[in-house]
Amino acid sequence: MHFVNWQRDIALSKIDGKMVVIKRNKTVKTINEYLLVFVFTFISIVLLHPTAPLKTGKSILENEGSFSRQKLKDLGIQTPRLIEINKDVIIEEYIDGGNLYRFLQKSNNLEIVYKVGTITRNLHNSGSCFIDNKAQNYLVKDLEIIRTDLGLIQNHATEYTKSVDIGIFLASLLDLDNEKYKIIEKSFLDGYKNDSTDKLPYLSVIVRNIAALVLVSNYYNLAKNLLKKSDIK
Repeated sequence: MHFVNWQRDIALSKIDGKMVVIKRNKTVKTINEYLLVFVFTFISIVLLHPTAPLKTGKSILENEGSFSRQKLKDLGIQTPRLIEINKDVIIEEYIDGGNLYRFLQKSNNLEIVYKVGTITRNLHNSGSCFIDNKAQNYLVKDLEIIRTDLGLIQNHATEYTKSVDIGIFLASLLDLDNEKYKIIEKSFLDGYKNDSTDKLPYLSVIVRNIAALVLVSNYYNLAKNLLKKSDIK
Protein backbone atom coordinates (compact mmCIF):
# COMPACT_ATOMS: atom_id res chain seq x y z
CA MET A 1 0.00 0.00 0.00
CA HIS A 2 2.91 2.34 0.67
CA PHE A 3 3.62 3.63 -2.78
CA VAL A 4 0.17 3.55 -4.32
CA ASN A 5 -1.34 6.92 -5.16
CA TRP A 6 -5.12 6.48 -4.84
CA GLN A 7 -5.90 9.44 -7.13
CA ARG A 8 -3.27 9.57 -9.85
CA ASP A 9 -0.78 7.61 -11.90
CA ILE A 10 2.73 8.98 -11.40
CA ALA A 11 5.42 9.27 -14.08
CA LEU A 12 8.76 11.03 -14.44
CA SER A 13 9.66 13.03 -17.53
CA LYS A 14 11.78 15.97 -18.68
CA ILE A 15 10.63 19.46 -19.61
CA ASP A 16 13.24 21.92 -20.89
CA GLY A 17 15.92 19.51 -19.75
CA LYS A 18 14.66 19.32 -16.15
CA MET A 19 13.09 16.34 -14.43
CA VAL A 20 9.43 16.73 -13.53
CA VAL A 21 6.72 14.60 -11.95
CA ILE A 22 3.56 14.11 -14.02
CA LYS A 23 0.43 13.07 -12.13
CA ARG A 24 -2.48 11.93 -14.30
CA ASN A 25 -5.94 11.15 -12.97
CA LYS A 26 -6.73 7.46 -12.66
CA THR A 27 -9.89 6.25 -14.37
CA VAL A 28 -11.16 5.17 -10.94
CA LYS A 29 -10.31 8.49 -9.27
CA THR A 30 -13.94 9.53 -8.73
CA ILE A 31 -14.88 6.12 -7.33
CA ASN A 32 -11.92 6.23 -4.96
CA GLU A 33 -12.93 9.70 -3.79
CA TYR A 34 -16.47 8.56 -2.98
CA LEU A 35 -15.09 5.54 -1.12
CA LEU A 36 -12.71 7.71 0.88
CA VAL A 37 -15.49 10.16 1.78
CA PHE A 38 -17.65 7.28 2.99
CA VAL A 39 -14.91 5.71 5.12
CA PHE A 40 -13.90 9.09 6.60
CA THR A 41 -17.48 9.93 7.58
CA PHE A 42 -18.30 6.40 8.78
CA ILE A 43 -15.30 6.31 11.13
CA SER A 44 -16.19 9.75 12.50
CA ILE A 45 -19.66 8.44 13.37
CA VAL A 46 -18.29 5.26 14.96
CA LEU A 47 -15.97 7.40 17.10
CA LEU A 48 -18.91 9.62 18.11
CA HIS A 49 -17.48 12.64 16.32
CA PRO A 50 -19.77 12.90 13.27
CA THR A 51 -18.04 15.08 10.71
CA ALA A 52 -19.16 16.62 7.43
CA PRO A 53 -18.02 14.67 4.35
CA LEU A 54 -14.67 15.58 2.83
CA LYS A 55 -14.68 18.20 0.10
CA THR A 56 -13.43 16.61 -3.11
CA GLY A 57 -13.90 17.37 -6.82
CA LYS A 58 -13.16 21.04 -7.51
CA SER A 59 -11.76 21.50 -4.02
CA ILE A 60 -8.96 19.01 -4.73
CA LEU A 61 -7.84 21.00 -7.78
CA GLU A 62 -7.94 24.27 -5.82
CA ASN A 63 -5.84 22.77 -3.04
CA GLU A 64 -3.18 21.77 -5.56
CA GLY A 65 -3.10 25.23 -7.16
CA SER A 66 -0.66 28.12 -6.79
CA PHE A 67 -2.82 30.15 -4.39
CA SER A 68 -3.08 27.27 -1.92
CA ARG A 69 0.65 26.57 -2.17
CA GLN A 70 1.41 30.21 -1.37
CA LYS A 71 -0.82 30.02 1.71
CA LEU A 72 1.09 26.96 2.85
CA LYS A 73 4.40 28.70 2.22
CA ASP A 74 3.22 31.56 4.43
CA LEU A 75 2.76 28.96 7.18
CA GLY A 76 6.31 27.68 6.69
CA ILE A 77 5.19 24.63 4.68
CA GLN A 78 7.23 24.10 1.52
CA THR A 79 5.73 22.43 -1.56
CA PRO A 80 7.18 21.39 -4.94
CA ARG A 81 7.15 24.09 -7.61
CA LEU A 82 3.96 23.80 -9.65
CA ILE A 83 4.60 23.79 -13.41
CA GLU A 84 1.17 23.01 -14.82
CA ILE A 85 -2.26 22.07 -13.52
CA ASN A 86 -5.61 21.24 -15.09
CA LYS A 87 -8.50 18.92 -14.27
CA ASP A 88 -6.62 15.87 -15.60
CA VAL A 89 -2.92 16.50 -14.99
CA ILE A 90 -0.62 18.05 -12.38
CA ILE A 91 3.04 18.65 -13.23
CA GLU A 92 5.49 19.49 -10.43
CA GLU A 93 9.23 19.81 -10.11
CA TYR A 94 11.01 16.55 -9.29
CA ILE A 95 12.47 16.30 -5.78
CA ASP A 96 15.38 13.89 -5.99
CA GLY A 97 15.60 13.07 -2.27
CA GLY A 98 12.62 10.72 -2.38
CA ASN A 99 9.76 10.41 0.07
CA LEU A 100 10.07 10.44 3.84
CA TYR A 101 9.11 6.79 4.35
CA ARG A 102 11.97 5.57 2.18
CA PHE A 103 14.33 8.07 3.81
CA LEU A 104 13.47 6.75 7.28
CA GLN A 105 13.90 3.15 6.12
CA LYS A 106 17.50 3.83 5.12
CA SER A 107 18.59 6.63 7.49
CA ASN A 108 19.19 6.94 11.21
CA ASN A 109 18.44 10.67 11.09
CA LEU A 110 15.01 9.97 12.54
CA GLU A 111 14.60 13.30 14.31
CA ILE A 112 13.80 14.87 10.93
CA VAL A 113 10.16 13.99 11.64
CA TYR A 114 10.17 16.71 14.32
CA LYS A 115 9.77 19.08 11.37
CA VAL A 116 6.73 17.14 10.16
CA GLY A 117 5.15 17.51 13.59
CA THR A 118 5.71 21.26 13.43
CA ILE A 119 4.29 21.45 9.89
CA THR A 120 1.19 19.53 10.97
CA ARG A 121 0.68 21.75 14.02
CA ASN A 122 1.11 24.93 11.97
CA LEU A 123 -1.60 23.82 9.56
CA HIS A 124 -3.92 22.90 12.44
CA ASN A 125 -3.34 26.26 14.09
CA SER A 126 -4.41 27.92 10.83
CA GLY A 127 -7.73 26.04 10.97
CA SER A 128 -7.00 23.35 8.35
CA CYS A 129 -5.97 19.69 8.20
CA PHE A 130 -4.13 17.56 5.62
CA ILE A 131 -6.27 14.39 6.08
CA ASP A 132 -3.98 12.37 3.76
CA ASN A 133 -1.00 12.91 6.03
CA LYS A 134 1.00 9.75 5.45
CA ALA A 135 4.79 9.86 5.40
CA GLN A 136 4.86 9.12 1.66
CA ASN A 137 3.37 12.58 1.04
CA TYR A 138 6.48 14.27 2.46
CA LEU A 139 9.61 14.60 0.34
CA VAL A 140 13.13 15.10 1.64
CA LYS A 141 15.62 17.44 -0.01
CA ASP A 142 18.89 18.33 1.75
CA LEU A 143 17.23 17.36 5.07
CA GLU A 144 14.40 19.81 4.44
CA ILE A 145 10.80 18.63 4.34
CA ILE A 146 8.59 19.36 1.32
CA ARG A 147 4.86 18.52 1.30
CA THR A 148 3.22 17.12 -1.82
CA ASP A 149 -0.25 15.68 -2.65
CA LEU A 150 -2.25 18.57 -1.23
CA GLY A 151 -5.66 17.75 -2.67
CA LEU A 152 -7.44 16.59 0.47
CA ILE A 153 -6.67 19.59 2.69
CA GLN A 154 -9.85 20.56 4.54
CA ASN A 155 -10.51 24.01 5.95
CA HIS A 156 -11.76 22.85 9.31
CA ALA A 157 -9.65 21.55 12.19
CA THR A 158 -11.73 19.53 14.64
CA GLU A 159 -10.76 16.99 17.29
CA TYR A 160 -11.46 14.26 14.76
CA THR A 161 -9.69 15.75 11.71
CA LYS A 162 -6.63 16.68 13.77
CA SER A 163 -6.58 13.13 15.14
CA VAL A 164 -6.73 11.84 11.56
CA ASP A 165 -3.62 13.84 10.62
CA ILE A 166 -1.63 12.59 13.60
CA GLY A 167 -2.94 9.05 13.41
CA ILE A 168 -2.39 8.56 9.68
CA PHE A 169 1.16 9.92 9.78
CA LEU A 170 2.16 7.56 12.57
CA ALA A 171 0.21 4.64 11.08
CA SER A 172 2.15 4.94 7.83
CA LEU A 173 5.37 4.29 9.77
CA LEU A 174 4.15 1.59 12.16
CA ASP A 175 5.77 -1.18 10.13
CA LEU A 176 9.29 0.13 10.65
CA ASP A 177 11.62 -1.51 13.17
CA ASN A 178 10.41 -0.95 16.74
CA GLU A 179 13.46 0.99 17.89
CA LYS A 180 13.13 3.31 14.91
CA TYR A 181 9.41 3.75 15.34
CA LYS A 182 9.74 4.73 19.02
CA ILE A 183 12.16 7.54 18.15
CA ILE A 184 10.03 8.64 15.19
CA GLU A 185 6.83 8.78 17.23
CA LYS A 186 8.43 10.81 20.02
CA SER A 187 10.13 13.23 17.61
CA PHE A 188 6.93 13.83 15.63
CA LEU A 189 4.87 14.42 18.78
CA ASP A 190 7.53 16.73 20.23
CA GLY A 191 7.39 18.75 17.02
CA TYR A 192 3.61 18.88 17.14
CA LYS A 193 3.32 20.11 20.72
CA ASN A 194 3.96 23.74 21.62
CA ASP A 195 4.77 22.58 25.14
CA SER A 196 5.49 19.19 26.70
CA THR A 197 2.31 19.50 28.76
CA ASP A 198 0.08 20.02 25.70
CA LYS A 199 -2.59 17.39 25.17
CA LEU A 200 -2.83 15.70 21.78
CA PRO A 201 -6.20 15.21 20.05
CA TYR A 202 -7.43 12.22 22.03
CA LEU A 203 -8.62 10.13 19.08
CA SER A 204 -5.12 10.04 17.55
CA VAL A 205 -4.10 6.60 18.83
CA ILE A 206 -7.43 5.03 17.81
CA VAL A 207 -7.17 6.48 14.29
CA ARG A 208 -3.53 5.35 14.10
CA ASN A 209 -4.46 1.76 14.94
CA ILE A 210 -7.34 1.67 12.45
CA ALA A 211 -5.39 3.30 9.60
CA ALA A 212 -2.39 1.02 10.13
CA LEU A 213 -4.41 -1.97 8.97
CA VAL A 214 -4.45 -0.61 5.40
CA LEU A 215 -1.28 1.50 5.34
CA VAL A 216 1.40 -0.96 6.43
CA SER A 217 3.03 -3.85 4.59
CA ASN A 218 5.01 -5.50 7.42
CA TYR A 219 2.44 -6.89 9.86
CA TYR A 220 5.08 -8.46 12.10
CA ASN A 221 6.58 -5.05 12.89
CA LEU A 222 3.07 -3.60 13.13
CA ALA A 223 2.14 -6.12 15.83
CA LYS A 224 5.35 -5.43 17.77
CA ASN A 225 4.82 -1.67 17.65
CA LEU A 226 1.17 -1.89 18.68
CA LEU A 227 2.11 -3.97 21.72
CA LYS A 228 4.58 -1.34 22.93
CA LYS A 229 3.56 1.63 25.05
CA SER A 230 2.83 4.69 22.92
CA ASP A 231 3.80 8.31 23.61
CA ILE A 232 0.44 9.47 22.24
CA LYS A 233 -1.31 11.00 25.23
